[in-house]
Amino acid sequence: MNGVADGLRLPLDFTPDPTRIPLVPLVDPTATEGPVKELFAEIAEFFAMQGPPNAYRAIAHDPGYAASHWRYVRHVFSGGKLPRLHKSIIALAVSMASRSAYGIDFHHREARRLGLRDEGMWELVFVTEQFNAVNKIGDCLHLEPDMYVGLNPPRAKA
Repeated sequence: MNGVADGLRLPLDFTPDPTRIPLVPLVDPTATEGPVKELFAEIAEFFAMQGPPNAYRAIAHDPGYAASHWRYVRHVFSGGKLPRLHKSIIALAVSMASRSAYGIDFHHREARRLGLRDEGMWELVFVTEQFNAVNKIGDCLHLEPDMYVGLNPPRAKA
């Protein structure tokens, strides 16, 4: 979703940036009714926002798709073994590694809202930078995985 939001130049939700003029019209939350209005209210409540994120305002042109996408996102961030804060930190790290301005803006705010403090933010930056760099080096050198502790190594190519 972040890549789509960046590709469509959707305005950031929390950091003013006059250069991000959306390539598609956004659904006006005050002009909605019925299921879309209810969807927007649920999303805004979940993220403790006054209205839905711009990404949902964009995809709400197809209410069915927007509702299905929201069910998936709500499920991912609500259930499971990891606390929601940890999931938000992971989302922020992925957004940093993929250089998604929309994702960084959104997930930074969400992780901070859920309790990420400065010390944790710096750890996230350092870990993300370290492994993003190492992964890129490995990709550039076409390295194959060689650590199979407790796993069966792949069979030799015939």
